Amino acid sequence: MNDYKWCVCDMDGTLLNSEKEISQEDKKALKKLQNDGVEVMIASGRVDTLLKLYIKELSLNGYIICCNGGLIKNIRTGKILYSKIINKDDVRRVLTQCFRDNLSFLVYTVDQVYSNEGNRIGEKYRRLNKTFDKDSKIPINFVDDKLMDSIDGMGVLKILLVCDERAEVIELERNFSKYNGLTVVSSGETLVDIMASNISKGNALEILSKKLNVSLSRVIAFGDNYNDIDMLKIVGMPIAMENAVEDARSAAKYVTKSCDDSGIAYAINNIIK
Repeated sequence: MNDYKWCVCDMDGTLLNSEKEISQEDKKALKKLQNDGVEVMIASGRVDTLLKLYIKELSLNGYIICCNGGLIKNIRTGKILYSKIINKDDVRRVLTQCFRDNLSFLVYTVDQVYSNEGNRIGEKYRRLNKTFDKDSKIPINFVDDKLMDSIDGMGVLKILLVCDERAEVIELERNFSKYNGLTVVSSGETLVDIMASNISKGNALEILSKKLNVSLSRVIAFGDNYNDIDMLKIVGMPIAMENAVEDARSAAKYVTKSCDDSGIAYAINNIIK
């Protein structure tokens, strides 16, 4: 394992199984890497305030890549190494359509998440907050169209659109991709992620590798979806999950078992040399 410095894991569909849990096998395998001197990192479409329990579970205290690369943050110090917010006019454009067409959305800033009512992911976070202690609670606010009046004071890292079917995802991707100031990518079967231009996990890894002087050839990355492809393309050991979309599998050097079969542990124990 001494050939590698970092192991970068996507979360949903990769490190997290279908129950949104990290398996004991994966935790044990990642701990083995850490003991061998490999730093384990998260690269997620989520903002870090939605990942607090997992960060604690894995005992992470280095850097984390959030919002598909829109935010790079030091977990231990809270210092932001890099961030890029969406242009205010583009935020207005996206949210105007959300309110007009009754689209479910979440807006991510550095310290807050905003959701409209009836949003299935927002409602899930509301339920989870009832079970969390104070330090683990998700800072989520439920909003109506009055949110439009607050855009000038918000630094929006990402807008997540929550759709009902794949056809809607494809249509929304096509619609918002025509704006030069936006990066638009699907992160799940019914999810559309919207960030500022030129934002990706791959770009964030390049920024971090230059800052910390770590060659990308010495990086392991695990992913499963379209928002992981740029990351998989640039690292020395790119591994896709068995449940990955075909384009992610094509970008990887190896395909491991699925997220529900502790695919990360399988790869660490059987593929990575």
